[in-house]
Amino acid sequence: MPYTVKTDPQSGRFDIAMESDNFIVRTARLEDVSEQWAGWLNDPIAAMMLNAKPRDFSLDELRDYVRSFDQHSRILAVVLERKSGRLIGMSIAEFSPDRRQVRPSVLIGEPEFRSMGLLHEMEQMAYEIYFDGFKAEAVVSNVLAYNEIAIAFNESRGWRLAQRLVGAKKSARTGEMIDVLIYEFTRQMWEARKSAGQKP
Repeated sequence: MPYTVKTDPQSGRFDIAMESDNFIVRTARLEDVSEQWAGWLNDPIAAMMLNAKPRDFSLDELRDYVRSFDQHSRILAVVLERKSGRLIGMSIAEFSPDRRQVRPSVLIGEPEFRSMGLLHEMEQMAYEIYFDGFKAEAVVSNVLAYNEIAIAFNESRGWRLAQRLVGAKKSARTGEMIDVLIYEFTRQMWEARKSAGQKP
């Protein structure tokens, strides 16, 4: 499946595009801003996954949010259904200051697309971009302890639980302190799987 990573030589901004059987992930643009996207955080499930209070964003707030990403140390992409071109989600990749670690996150804003296999379809390409394109040494996932879907996905893909931060986050919904689980998938793990002929 095709993917491209281009870099602006002056600004260092990345322009990313990935395409699978059912989805397209590409760098976000201001023209992607819509009422549909602005309403995603009003979905209680999406808000819970992001540890945020349900609310609507105004279009101006959402445009400011898109502009806040420098597309170099913090990269914002949108997820589209390939067949229709419909905007269904967003993806963020944030780099550590030394760029040795990248922390990705994905939000599927349209509920009917949440169990359609986006992560499985894009996984191989994402690893190639992180490790070959960005030269990262590890992909890291910070997961709230109640996010059973993300925990199950990370563990099913062989990610290592590197650390548990007890009471590290305050719940936006209840105010209680929540544990944060830090999972990682390293370059060494990726190379070992490739050498063994396994799909990462």
